[in-house]
Order: sequence, then structure tokens, then C-alpha cells
Amino acid sequence: MTFSAFGSKKNPALFILEAGVNHEGQIEKAFELIREASTCGADFIKFQTYTAEKLAAKHSPSYWNLQEEPISSQIELFSKFDGFSKTDYFNLADYAKSLGIGFLTTCFDEDWVDDLDPILPLYKIASADLTNFSLISHIAGKKKPIILSTGASSFTEISHTLELIRSISNQPVCLMHCVLNYPTEFTNANLDRILNLSKEFPDVTIGYSDHTRPEFSKIAIQTAFSLGARVFEKHFTTDKSMRGNDHYHSFDYRDCNELLTTLKTLNSMKAFSESNFLMIQSDARSFARRGLYAKQGLRKGDTIRQSDLIPLRPRFEPDGIPSEELFNILGQELTEDLAAGEAITIRHFI
Repeated sequence: MTFSAFGSKKNPALFILEAGVNHEGQIEKAFELIREASTCGADFIKFQTYTAEKLAAKHSPSYWNLQEEPISSQIELFSKFDGFSKTDYFNLADYAKSLGIGFLTTCFDEDWVDDLDPILPLYKIASADLTNFSLISHIAGKKKPIILSTGASSFTEISHTLELIRSISNQPVCLMHCVLNYPTEFTNANLDRILNLSKEFPDVTIGYSDHTRPEFSKIAIQTAFSLGARVFEKHFTTDKSMRGNDHYHSFDYRDCNELLTTLKTLNSMKAFSESNFLMIQSDARSFARRGLYAKQGLRKGDTIRQSDLIPLRPRFEPDGIPSEELFNILGQELTEDLAAGEAITIRHFI
């Protein structure tokens, strides 16, 4: 269960743009989000699908920044965005396919899982549902890869959920490091938890779902990539200035395009090949490393002492004595004269 199961054909890491409900309940806006996402190189555009009454009770207080999203009731907010039909989602998926970008949506109840399973290549489970064993077991039964966000979850809770999934399905799982604050202050990103997740769960892919504000998101995602995360999710909008919902902590086209370009650069910088590493520094190895030279004139039969030698650049090619052979030639007798400043070679000892 490694990154290969969630690999990207476009990018060094799988990148999901989370449109969520930034369509504001307007189907035309949902198509626009797909259109823009398809032009900036992401692998998937993802929405959120729920029926408000199956998601939140009448008394359901908010857990987001009320200065950015003033609605303080979960069910009131969710009721604004649950109007799309099954047909709408199938049409959105077809449109995404026509533009060359994958389509996903997070299903928040079992009915939607059944309705939309034909168009979903994998499932994304939100952090808040990590302990929703009814939903998780139903999703696992679909026998598809699962991306599981781990915000607000302990390692014990994550372990129990993984055990449940694996008791039903042997499909790959990706654990997404996530902080369930909207927005997440950059000082609360806790990116080192990516390393903890990798150590605690070595047989799964680790990813990162970012909720920091866009001005911090790029460095957060770049750091997460350097720490080993290989699946990324970031909220996406066509207009970051729009008030409410997730617009204020979302990427737009320019943000996404710049980040993916940077990730490709980082991947090129990170890649390592021993042969290439040495080859590109061949001139430095030849001309900046030192060989052994005579500090003063020496005669045939003299015994080499350290005080007779000086290490200088470059090592004389092809048969000069490299400086690391210093202690191997001390005490040896010269078989011919050696002038001051002359490179010492193998022939001086034959």
C-alpha cells in the first residue's frame, strides 16, 4: 500500500483541488470550478456531497471562523449547498473527464455513496468522519482505494479505523495529515506529524490536506512534500475575495499553477543518482582535489618523509599520487630523482 496506488501522471505527487461547496449551490459555478481546475495541472477536482438532515442535528454549533463565515449553525450552512442531484454529479463527472481532470466528491452518507459509486475511482473520507464506522465500513465495502483525513484524531483512533477498513478491504489507504481548523494558523500546522504518521503507519501512503491561508499554504505544502507527503489536497475557488464558506483559505488558479511548478522543481532537486551525482562533479573531482608534490628536490634512493611533500591541486593525471595516499607512500624509496614542485607519480617508485 504505497504511493504508487495514488500516483500522478502529471505531478511528482497526487494533487487534489477541493472545490467542496465553493460553487455556492449554483451548478454553473460548479462547472466553472472544474474548467479552471483543469487548466492548472491538478489531478482531481473534488466536491462535497451530503444531505443536510443526514449530516447535522438541529442544534449543531459551528467550528469555523465566524468572522469569515458568519452562519453559526452547521445544518443552516449545509442546507445552502445540498441541492445538487445525482444527475448533476454525473454531468459534472462527465465534464471533468472531457477536460482531462479526475472527478471526486466526498460522500457524507451511505445513500450518496451508493448513488455516486459508479463515477468515483476512489473515496475520500473527511477528518470528522474518521470515527463514523457505519459510513466507513460501507465505503470500504466498495473495495476501492481510500484517502482518509486524520484531523482531530489520535493515533489510537486512526489505528482502529485502519483495522476496520482492512477487515473489509485490502485496497490501498492514504492517511492525510490535517488540522481541523478553518483556517489553520500557520503556527498550528504541525507538519512534523507527517513524520510521526510515516513511522507509526509505514505501510500506507501519507498525504497532507492544507487549511492554512493561501499566503502560507505554498510553503506548508512544499515542506510537507519534503517530509514525505505524496498526496495533497487544497481548497479551490475561482475568487478568493468572496465572503464566507471556504473561499478565504482556498487556492485560485494562479496559486495552484505556481505551487505545482514549484513541486516539480523540488522533485528534480530531491532526486538522487550516485552515478549522476559524481558525473556532474567530474571536473571538480579532477581539478579541485589535490595530488602529492615534492616540497623540495629529492634524489633517487631518498626515503619519503611527510616534510618532503605538499598536497596541491590538481592531482597529476593519469598516474599522480592522490593526497589520500599520503600515509601509504611514507617510508618508500624513490627510484629516480624528483624536482621541487614536481608531481609525485607511480613511476617514481617502480
